[in-house]
Amino acid sequence: MIEIIVNSRSKKSLIELEKIERVLNEKKLPYRVLKTSKNTNAKDLMNEIHGGELIVIGGDGTINEVINNYHGKEIIYLAYGSGNDLARSIKFKKDIEISRLLESKRFIEYDAGVVNDRKFCSGFDIGFNADIIKRANGSKLKKYLGKYIYLLQGVIGILMLKKYKAKISWDDGEIMTDRLYLLNAMIQPYEGGGIKFAPTATGQDGKLHIMIMENMSLATFIYNYLCLLLKQHNKLKKVHHIKTNSLTIKTNQECFQIDGELVNSEETLKLSCISKFYKLKRMEKNE
Repeated sequence: MIEIIVNSRSKKSLIELEKIERVLNEKKLPYRVLKTSKNTNAKDLMNEIHGGELIVIGGDGTINEVINNYHGKEIIYLAYGSGNDLARSIKFKKDIEISRLLESKRFIEYDAGVVNDRKFCSGFDIGFNADIIKRANGSKLKKYLGKYIYLLQGVIGILMLKKYKAKISWDDGEIMTDRLYLLNAMIQPYEGGGIKFAPTATGQDGKLHIMIMENMSLATFIYNYLCLLLKQHNKLKKVHHIKTNSLTIKTNQECFQIDGELVNSEETLKLSCISKFYKLKRMEKNE
């Protein structure tokens, strides 16, 4: 039995579901569809998965929910969200026929990040990036501007740049600051709708790729963020780069961001990397 989890709030995902259903019906392959709803997300739907072929259709938020109740079965992930940062990182191709993916025996294992038992596929943020999402989620303009609301809130965020207190500890180091502007922990290279925060991350090296911007002028912060947008990482100034498999943060920020979703924070955040946590099905190399 082929089991399909689909994000019912995404028109693109529902259109893709119709295409897949036509193929499965033509090939007379048995399947069932589990759709998210206002009261039931993909994490909840994973309780109804019984171990057959699993197809997940949605964006970064949908795959995040799936791996937070992951049972170990390889996943056919079809990225049809707004940001699609995981798909961008793993070089997902939309033009692969679903029948060929179902027949393939190849899969790739990817790391997952964890913050206080909440898992993430791509990235985690406190500071500036989390503030952008908080303001965007609370804006009445979101339904009119769509994904461009984040660009607008990013500009506003720079003009209203907040600083936070933080104690950041890892195996062989510690940073204490009352001027933290951004802490970004990545498993994969991309986050934030296509920004390459961690160019050396692979999702397969068992490490968190940490970038910290603190104790710098507003002009330097703006310069650094422009460098990230323009993929000029070698020109960053006064930025801390750390690779570690665990990190502890004590902060006064009230929320954090993972895989594009805002989560209420706790005073102490414990981050770690789980090596080879989940499996995504891919094509055979000779196909």
